[in-house]
Amino acid sequence: MTMKIGKGFEMEEYLRSYFLESGYFVVRGLPFNYDGFDVTDIDLWLYSRESSVTRSITIVDIKNKKTPQAIERIFWAKGLSKAVKADNVIVATTDRRKAVKDFGRDLNVLVLDGTFLSKLQKSERILNVRLSDEEFIKKISDYNLGKLDGDWKGQIHKCKGLLANGITFDSCNQWLEVAHYFVDQVLTKPSQTEVALRCFYYSLSLFVIGVDFVLKELSFLDHNERIERLVDGFTFGSRGKSGVDKMLTLSLSLLDQFSDEGKTTSSQIRSKVMSDFDSLPTTILGEYFAANEVGKSLFRVAKELEQLSMLRNFNSHSEASIELRSLIACLLDTWKIPRKNLTQAINPSTQ
Repeated sequence: MTMKIGKGFEMEEYLRSYFLESGYFVVRGLPFNYDGFDVTDIDLWLYSRESSVTRSITIVDIKNKKTPQAIERIFWAKGLSKAVKADNVIVATTDRRKAVKDFGRDLNVLVLDGTFLSKLQKSERILNVRLSDEEFIKKISDYNLGKLDGDWKGQIHKCKGLLANGITFDSCNQWLEVAHYFVDQVLTKPSQTEVALRCFYYSLSLFVIGVDFVLKELSFLDHNERIERLVDGFTFGSRGKSGVDKMLTLSLSLLDQFSDEGKTTSSQIRSKVMSDFDSLPTTILGEYFAANEVGKSLFRVAKELEQLSMLRNFNSHSEASIELRSLIACLLDTWKIPRKNLTQAINPSTQ
């Protein structure tokens, strides 16, 4: 049985369904934060992969109201797209005036008008297959200790928000950290296995989209160079090793100046920090994602993970594609988690 949601939210779900079926990876309800201030929510965030070197990010602003103020929404959405570095903008409005579509065209904003939206409202099939965002969040909130136990809902909210700041190795590493957190919850919270798995799949889908995005810049490198760049990014983030080294040099120079044993101490600190970085098992990730066949499958795997997280009749990844299962196996190896542990947590009868 589907949960009743508001008219505006329902339209967001119908449009999400439309764009999913059109081949996009879709995120709904993206919080956009600027300098610590909550600015707005992006109704839909769309990601597409046209080729090995081309990716496209589109934001969709949706107003399902009697007085949608469509012209103002076009201005707003256009400005928001610049702030979040989106490539394309779509405004969905109940307004049917031709002038609105013409104005959108002048600003390079696609307008989906009331005629288009009325056709979407005739189908509810997707809500019988997928959870709405409201139902997904409710499942998370139903775990009474979720707020105290690492803030499960907050983790998912944070994962979405990272998309609005631009995809980098830093965001990829944060998604990977959240995915690691949720797989630990699967292993340690048997009463919450389904919800923890849903959160694991969802955060992992964003990580995979992130890796697909950063790979476009590495597509012309040879295999060994791709491994090197990926390992560097997964280890040191967007700054890379050289950037982290410069930051350390600047920070430790103060210690050199104001401490009698500054040079010795700073040398020890530098050695310890770089040793900690070098001990990270990121070579496994670099070698895995550098493979051409893996790179080609990432977009499809991300969509499959997102679908798993939102299925109304939940299924684990045990019967998912070989590419998806291979990805999870790689990550478990990276995290030094025996693969059988996750299998037994999902299916206790296999113990």
